[in-house]
Amino acid sequence: MSKKVLLLGWDAADWEVIHPLIEEGKMPALKFLIENGVSGNLATLEPVFSPMLWTSIATGKRADKHGVHGFTEPDYKNGGVRPVGNYSRITAAIWNILTQENLKSNIVGWWPSHPAEKINGVMVSNFYQRAIKPLGEKWPLAPGTVYPKTLAKEMADLRMHPGELSYQHLLPFVPNAEKIDQEKDKRLGSVGKILAEAASIHNAGTWLVENTEWDFTAIYFDNIDHFCHGFMKYHPPKLRGIKEDQYELFKNVVTTAYQYHDMMLGRILNLTDEETTIVLVSDHGFQSGKNRLLSLPKENGAPAYDHRSYGIFAAMGPNIKIDELVYGANLLDITPTLLSLFDLPIGKDMDGKPLLNIFKKEYKPKYIESWDNHIIRKKDEDVDPEAAAEALKMMIELGYIEKPDEKAEKAFQRAKNENDFNLSRVYLSSGRIKEGLEILEKLYQEEKSIKFGIRIALGYDSLKKYKECITIVEELEKMSKNQIQQLSAIKATALFKLKRKDDAWKILQDIVKQRPQTALAAQRIAKGLLILKKNKRANTYLEKSLNFFPDNSSLIYLKGTAEQRNKKYEAAANYFIESIGNQFFNPKSHLYLGDCLFKLGLYEEAHRAFTIALIQRPNSKRALKGLAEIEKLGYIFKIENAELVNYHSKNQVDKINLEKSKSKYLKSLKGTIYIVSGLPRSGTSMMMQMLKAGGADIFSDGKREADESNPKGYLEHEAIKSLSKNKAILHNALGKVVKVVSPQLNNLLPNYRYKLIFMDRKIEEVITSQHKMTGKEEKNYPVKLHNFYKSQLEDLEKHFLKQLNIESIRVDYRAAIEQPKKVAKRISKFLSELNLDTEKMSSAIDIDLYRNKV
Repeated sequence: MSKKVLLLGWDAADWEVIHPLIEEGKMPALKFLIENGVSGNLATLEPVFSPMLWTSIATGKRADKHGVHGFTEPDYKNGGVRPVGNYSRITAAIWNILTQENLKSNIVGWWPSHPAEKINGVMVSNFYQRAIKPLGEKWPLAPGTVYPKTLAKEMADLRMHPGELSYQHLLPFVPNAEKIDQEKDKRLGSVGKILAEAASIHNAGTWLVENTEWDFTAIYFDNIDHFCHGFMKYHPPKLRGIKEDQYELFKNVVTTAYQYHDMMLGRILNLTDEETTIVLVSDHGFQSGKNRLLSLPKENGAPAYDHRSYGIFAAMGPNIKIDELVYGANLLDITPTLLSLFDLPIGKDMDGKPLLNIFKKEYKPKYIESWDNHIIRKKDEDVDPEAAAEALKMMIELGYIEKPDEKAEKAFQRAKNENDFNLSRVYLSSGRIKEGLEILEKLYQEEKSIKFGIRIALGYDSLKKYKECITIVEELEKMSKNQIQQLSAIKATALFKLKRKDDAWKILQDIVKQRPQTALAAQRIAKGLLILKKNKRANTYLEKSLNFFPDNSSLIYLKGTAEQRNKKYEAAANYFIESIGNQFFNPKSHLYLGDCLFKLGLYEEAHRAFTIALIQRPNSKRALKGLAEIEKLGYIFKIENAELVNYHSKNQVDKINLEKSKSKYLKSLKGTIYIVSGLPRSGTSMMMQMLKAGGADIFSDGKREADESNPKGYLEHEAIKSLSKNKAILHNALGKVVKVVSPQLNNLLPNYRYKLIFMDRKIEEVITSQHKMTGKEEKNYPVKLHNFYKSQLEDLEKHFLKQLNIESIRVDYRAAIEQPKKVAKRISKFLSELNLDTEKMSSAIDIDLYRNKV
């Protein structure tokens, strides 16, 4: 489909930082890309470690299939540890596939890509930009940095050394740089180092775009991630605990870093033509609000605590839709989408899916069992020891790994254990609980670590081994000096499952008052409150939790369920859509969304939601029932394949825009029926008599004659009594006024517009009138009946009367008798299209018939 594709990777780029900058006019290039293409969130994977994630992006596979399990790996050849590299990957990447198909690629800086592979094109590895020596000393490229070697000198000359930067280059990042004592404070040097490395990657990438023939170019920048790890704590708004002078010095660093990347993007856009598809992605986001941490725990991969679960996705090109949003994208989807752009088959062994909803023209993807059956990769494992040492040093400085033990055997074992632990997290996060537990239980036997134990507890919980779960939680609680909220939440969940609700509530009562420490703990606490039917507390707690974890799809989903329980269907639908936008595969979200949309009368959207729920969970009885209910109402919808991937395209970010669907629904209604309703003996017959006197066309068969209880007649139609069995009778009432007592209102068909006059009368008077009419006498007042009528009226007020196709007014029975002219005028205004005679309406009232006053 595309002649050329250019993939840009911005590690840790986040819409929460980008959107305000675009609004301020500070990122014009990215604004152009978004407005001329598609954009949306890109869900990350667990664990959120960049080398694993970027390899998943390049392969469409999780780490258990691609082989990169961390930042370093055991060195089986020489002992000790080494950085992960191209030799770590055990499956074909996108550039290997394109080479197989005789398409040319340029790959620049991809992490990990050292040593450079022999591909059809050029590869510049992730060792390229690191300056090992001081300025002035020789700075040779590490062996294996560039393929083909004939371009090594050209590439080497394009690098920028941090020492080449002047104050002028650094001032946009740190305007008061002269105030920094660089002998004591190395942070300005860190800014220069990251900036120079970004420039080196940009220089190499743009040179290759401009000077080589290519079909695919991928350029990876790790610099936003590095700027954020170093300086996000100083980013506005100012955090407590940050000194004022430090904040003033470094508050511009992150913003300027994004602006600098936008400038580089602008240059790349200028080098490409309209036939080139541009794709921009990040592997995860970065906390920029109140969840930023001033310090991190001392453990491998601790910087990942700063990461958010959603990166960015944006694409623009000749077959890409314009100015639309994409929902449900995952970084595993990038390679399948790239293959679709080249009209190449997708490996059935890939874990991702092509993002078909971004294409203008419908595309039917092709499939192949596995590209690995067709590609033979020759791995070059020779790594320059000095360059490898520098790469390790960088990861230690960033906090991703601990300094390796001096003894090679210990370093080897530590790296192996960390990678095994990471692999177990891959298994747990993808639903392969037993495989994950098998690894974790071995690790826990060797080292009684809380980080191993807590995930074992989660595994036991998933496998419904609740007693074992509680046992290990209690063991971990004894090991920990302080309460760990996550453990308490896991224990409470297990107690619920064992029907020990009182014990679970004792735990929840304490932790529900605390600030949520993790999104996972918050989910479990909220679920517990919902199980206990403490809906108000659950709602309050979820609102608090979403302040700290605003994009967590599970918490958003739970908020939707809480709103649904409260019968706030539109609010619930918004939450379910937002949750689906972040995590598309969640059959329950689609199912409950369908329920809410059905209640709102949005049947086409409900049909789509139920269909997707059924695709994601075949044989879902509730989804099948939902579809059957829609068909029973006479609606038949054809859902296109592309629609099954996305609900709406042009709407507000992360919110469903129901207005367009409402308008479409209201236009589809077949006509208007005028309804008079209320509790039996609330004055409905009196209102019918007023309307008949005023000239309204009454839908009545005259079968029920006037009697002592109603001397002026009932004006009813016998068929309305069996409305639940014969809804079609309503078609005969089009344009007429029909009496429908309140218990029958829920049987009204949704494909008509209704103008409803609802009679209000004191419940005590209604019951007294009913008893006199039936000749029934009761010694004691029927409190249960009173409460039933009261709840029925409350339910009508909250839900039925708020339906889209119903317009209503409430008329007080006593007011109609005492002020008939005023009430007649109000009704005439409400039913203006009927041109009622208000004088005749008011004269129809007989005050002597108000016989059951209370």
